[in-house]
Amino acid sequence: HGNLLHNLSLIHGAFGARADSVGVIWLPPYHDMGLIGGILEPLYGGFPVTLMSPMAFLKRPMAWLEAVSRFGGTISGGPNFAFDLCVRKSTPEQRRALDLSRWEVAFCGAEPIRPETLERFVEAFGPSGFRREAFYPCYGLAEGTLIVSGGEQSAPPVSVTISGEALER
Repeated sequence: HGNLLHNLSLIHGAFGARADSVGVIWLPPYHDMGLIGGILEPLYGGFPVTLMSPMAFLKRPMAWLEAVSRFGGTISGGPNFAFDLCVRKSTPEQRRALDLSRWEVAFCGAEPIRPETLERFVEAFGPSGFRREAFYPCYGLAEGTLIVSGGEQSAPPVSVTISGEALER
């Protein structure tokens, strides 16, 4: 319990969460990111959260972004594939109907984060008010109670290309 509370405190600080934050989560509660990031962190921080069915997201990925827009979500996220799926499964008309300007922390983790996915998402949803600085690439371990690394919430994501051969040497 102590480790969990400690990590909730770390996440709270890393996300810059406040009492007026608003969460939106579609990840299942049996997944560490869904349970800790989507349910326990809002409880810890004392802010509201909209819980969506994972099936609703998988059937219609735009339901997630529509919820972020409708409820004024400031903290929401998921794996890389979710951001990519929203770009691929949305139309320009659907994108224009969104207001993503209040989204402060778009956490992305649980699988490799692809810079090209982040760029495509910004290009597609920038006109809807999404800011590149909202992206929060992070890494966690369920056994570490979710957060292991992440930068400052206000800093834009950093992308580094590393040579596999040089890394082997």
